[in-house]
Amino acid sequence: MRGAALAVLAMWFCATIPALAQDTAGLPLVGVMVTGGTANSPSARLREALAALGDVEGRNLRLDFRFADGDARRFPEMAEVFVKEKASVIVAFTDAGARAAQRATRTIPIIAVAGDCVADGFSTSLAKPGGNITGVSMIEPELEAKQLQILTEMLPAARRVGVLNDHTVVSPARLQAREDGARALGIELQSVDVQGPDDFAAAFEALCAGGAEGVDVPVTSMMVSFRDQLGTLALKYKLPAVCGLPEMAAAGCLASYGTSTRELFGTLAELTDKMLKGASPADTPARQRTQFELVINLKVARAIGITVPSSILARADEVIE
Repeated sequence: MRGAALAVLAMWFCATIPALAQDTAGLPLVGVMVTGGTANSPSARLREALAALGDVEGRNLRLDFRFADGDARRFPEMAEVFVKEKASVIVAFTDAGARAAQRATRTIPIIAVAGDCVADGFSTSLAKPGGNITGVSMIEPELEAKQLQILTEMLPAARRVGVLNDHTVVSPARLQAREDGARALGIELQSVDVQGPDDFAAAFEALCAGGAEGVDVPVTSMMVSFRDQLGTLALKYKLPAVCGLPEMAAAGCLASYGTSTRELFGTLAELTDKMLKGASPADTPARQRTQFELVINLKVARAIGITVPSSILARADEVIE
């Protein structure tokens, strides 16, 4: 009798699982293009932010995360896959990914995390993007100047500062802001290009050989994705680093100044939710960051022999002991 019951149960599972899979396959697909790998993936944060709006994976949407592992050449293939699978929305965490998606489709809504949505050519204006891309402007030019200022406040005697330049993100406005900020602070910049995490070690070698006294690590998707490697190298070479997101300070940067991660993912989820409900990206305003956090890592300061001025500690939103 027990064997017969088990057989019936097995038959029920065999009949039910394909039906459940078929039901799930009919849900709207959100394709997500991630610069890094599964380590430090934004998947959990995005799932959580979407779920807070009632968009739960497996219940009313599907999420497909694709990882470039630091190789921007993979983005066009990812975009083509999402177009072939008739994704309802594509989320791109970097300018390169957004451009690849834009080339692949002019109809599927794209949510881009970009340095500057307007200056980078994704939107005609923040209020009315005008195409199939809306998203989040990280206002990176202004942040670059602020990061340099914070670094020089912590290193008042420094006259030469290194910059890790993400070569996959080309922004004249960002480069100009960087140069203007350095000139105003009376420092010389030593810029080293990187195209992927494999370039990081050689870049730090070059910075040290060139006499850099600190390093500015601009916030880009690649830098955030591979923050652990950057933090390890900054500690190894005892090079004070200012980075762009709180997670980067926790990973080994001396300090970070940039967007609130909670606000960023909340905004991405909100825009994705709007697209899933039929909003047009052409008429959905792109967002600029409004909340910024200064985080100081005193553990790193002690490890590299830096005394952080009390004036900066007093302004910090978080101090890592």
